[in-house]
Amino acid sequence: MAQPDPFLPPALFSRWLKLRLQILDAIARGAAVSLAAWIGSLLCIYYYFHLVTPISLFANLAVVPIAYFVLALSLLSLIAAPVSAVLSTIFNNANWLLSRAVLALVHLFAAIPNGHFYLPEPGAAYTPVSITILDEGTGAAAHIRANGYDWLIDSGGARSYERTLKAYLHSHGVNRLEGLILTHGDSQHLGGAGGVIGDFAPREIYDNPLGVRSTLQREIAERFNPRFLVRDGALALGRDVEAQVLYPPPHARISSADDAPIVVKMTIDNSTTVLFESDAGEESEHALVNSGDDLRSDILIKGQHHTGGSGTPEFLEAVQPRIIIATSRESPVAENITDEWANEVGRRGIKLFRQDKTGAVEITFQSNGEYQARSYLSGEIFRSSNR
Repeated sequence: MAQPDPFLPPALFSRWLKLRLQILDAIARGAAVSLAAWIGSLLCIYYYFHLVTPISLFANLAVVPIAYFVLALSLLSLIAAPVSAVLSTIFNNANWLLSRAVLALVHLFAAIPNGHFYLPEPGAAYTPVSITILDEGTGAAAHIRANGYDWLIDSGGARSYERTLKAYLHSHGVNRLEGLILTHGDSQHLGGAGGVIGDFAPREIYDNPLGVRSTLQREIAERFNPRFLVRDGALALGRDVEAQVLYPPPHARISSADDAPIVVKMTIDNSTTVLFESDAGEESEHALVNSGDDLRSDILIKGQHHTGGSGTPEFLEAVQPRIIIATSRESPVAENITDEWANEVGRRGIKLFRQDKTGAVEITFQSNGEYQARSYLSGEIFRSSNR
């Protein structure tokens, strides 16, 4: 590309041809160095950050020359400092301007669509259908992978978003979400929604239509115009993975967000069922039991109502789960699983994963109807085939 016509003597090169050849030669050299640096760092960046950045091949052509002048000006400022403070200040200000230009260019290239993407961590086993319930303390965030489609039920709190939810999704190669479901206006359930929407651009956003005094919920409604989910709604999460909305009814009257969260029953391959109860309390559970819906589910995923009243014997009898994955924290007291309730669950022959002891829990599903639940913290494993 940078070579002239071999039959044209150099003495006949025009000024513009010489300039063009010099520019092309500089670009070719820069591109070669950029490609070599990208290939050399590719495996390390992928291993530590699960990230591939093809856009850096082009970004380096603009950023590296400016970075060279940043270093040169730093050296000049160091040399000039003993002689003239004014001259050193001029070099420092010029350096600041170029550094700002570098940052602006980096942000510009980072914003280019598909310029970078995340891949699953090395050695991760691929499972077509899985659910990971992250340990968000008193909040919740559940990642559903449904035959190539990624969904999120709740987004956890804003404070833990960067280090927990965002880091987890990147490590699992999630670049864009198919949908985000926000069950209710609790800040520990939707506080990270702004970050999720900005970083993972879900194609669909679903929210609870029942209004409460939640500033975050109002902001999400105004900025992103989500669709509302109410009883009898249905969603296709992916091939052979469906979700039915069991709660809330469209005109329920509530005094707090926990009184009527979105309750979803997910069905996988028409065999295995998972009930997401969120923070529903006794009144919601009573309404669900008397609704006439079939609540029976293999797996129950639940939070804690702010009053501490949930997981009633009546509700457990209707659901008949084999596994319960429940949030639990010592403070506030209402968020803590009591020994009495844990004993009642054990008496019924139900395997309890309480997340203050197990941390996040990953459930993987097989096409033959079998599934496995694994604790991240304790390594405890439950297999349906052993039951």
